[in-house]
Amino acid sequence: MTSEQENLLRKVYAEQQLASTTIERKGQQMLRVKAYLDNYRVGLLVLEELHGKKDGEEMLMNVGGEIYVHAKLVDSKKVTRHIGKDISIEQNIAEAKKSIEEIISSLEKQYDGLAQEYQQLLGWSSNLGTQFQQLAAEMKKQGE
Repeated sequence: MTSEQENLLRKVYAEQQLASTTIERKGQQMLRVKAYLDNYRVGLLVLEELHGKKDGEEMLMNVGGEIYVHAKLVDSKKVTRHIGKDISIEQNIAEAKKSIEEIISSLEKQYDGLAQEYQQLLGWSSNLGTQFQQLAAEMKKQGE
């Protein structure tokens, strides 16, 4: 085994480790975005369920995790929406639905981009694995 081959093998191994770590992080990012998507989709379903309801009407409200509570509508025309940094705004249902649909669309695009990057990383990792095996096989032949 030459030192050049050994250095190349170490380099490929290091890149393989980097690819593995990056794949893991990308997978975690995808899970977080998916959780946000699921949360906003539940919110959108509730907003759609509110459409056509009247003040004082009772309904089952999804609070997430397939858990529902009995609720009585005090104001069926407006909702309060958290927008970040402890700030909430009051919106009518149509405005809130539009905002949530835009957020969902943005998150879907983000998820699709992450999924594409994830697939590219898997391809890179696979190529590195193949390259590592080929180098190791060549070095083994030379050692025999």
